Amino acid sequence: MEQTAFWQAITTQSLAHWQRYQPWLGDESSLSPSHCLSIVIVGVPGVGKTSLLRHLIHPVPVVAGTTAWPMSILTPDPPLLWTDTPGWSSEQATVIQTALAQADVCFWVVPHLETAPSELALTLKSWGRPVVRVVNRPGGEPMPFPPAQGNIIATVAVRLAPHRQAVRSEWPDGRVAWDTVDLPVDVTAAQTVLRHLLDQELPIRCVNRLTRMAIQERQWASKQGQTPLPWTPVLAKSLLLTFSPAAWVSVLLSLGTDLCTLVWLSRRLHLPITRRGIQRVLTALCVSSGSVGLLGLSQGWWETGMLGLWGGLTSYGFQRIARTYLQQGITWAADGPAYLLQQIYTRLTPGSWLHTWVEHLLQGLPDR
Repeated sequence: MEQTAFWQAITTQSLAHWQRYQPWLGDESSLSPSHCLSIVIVGVPGVGKTSLLRHLIHPVPVVAGTTAWPMSILTPDPPLLWTDTPGWSSEQATVIQTALAQADVCFWVVPHLETAPSELALTLKSWGRPVVRVVNRPGGEPMPFPPAQGNIIATVAVRLAPHRQAVRSEWPDGRVAWDTVDLPVDVTAAQTVLRHLLDQELPIRCVNRLTRMAIQERQWASKQGQTPLPWTPVLAKSLLLTFSPAAWVSVLLSLGTDLCTLVWLSRRLHLPITRRGIQRVLTALCVSSGSVGLLGLSQGWWETGMLGLWGGLTSYGFQRIARTYLQQGITWAADGPAYLLQQIYTRLTPGSWLHTWVEHLLQGLPDR
């Protein structure tokens, strides 16, 4: 399968999964595919965020200066949605995080390689989506950059303002001469990365959408799973087994009440029942009904009381197993986001920034 066909197939499967689970997850417009790649620019005040934007989308006029609030610009060719943000501070953290939540890629402008507020650095590294670190260097000295790591997919050096630099010349006879050269604005490295991002637009948008979907599903399942287990199925199964007339009737009653409990929990927690990973639930059903049948072979009053007590215990244990299964089952389907992300990972070239990025995402998602 060709690359384009592969990404289109992944996109189709992810949209089908999203539509399938809408009754359970509710309406979430952020999961719908955006009309173009969205890029946000962040950094500390005065580092050159607006200047970078002005040079990258030239000749669209953007006035350099203090940005008091997020500003978005849509460029038609290529179709990109750019968002310039205020300088990072504790007061602006909320609006910057809101802009990040709506973007696919981030350009992180820094004055030096390791100079950035720890809160901003932690926010971007935990963001999960691709981040390009742009070092605004006035001079012209080359500098080594670390390779792609996590979601920091590239580090490039730019010069966002003209700069006069001293040049030293030394002659064979020992004479030394100094002169100055004018270094012009240079954003070539950032433009190169941008062109590469445009070539990978479909994978970026696809992986971001799958990651948002997987996180939202797990948050929803975790929230629903915090609901306390009810005692009604426990008491109902205990009473039914206590007054059961025969062992085979006890088996049927145990099996029926557990199945009804599973369906009832699914509706109560608003989590779907899927075919994948149901082996543990079936094992719990067999153990519960089989042990009840063995206890039901005896007819004494002591055995009858033990049967009712054991029925309540097995009902409570089955509820715990069923709730765990329902929480996990929402992402266990073969077209689920975590499964599709794993498919993408096995398809990518090892060592590429796409491979490194998706590996970073899979490590951050809880095991299921």
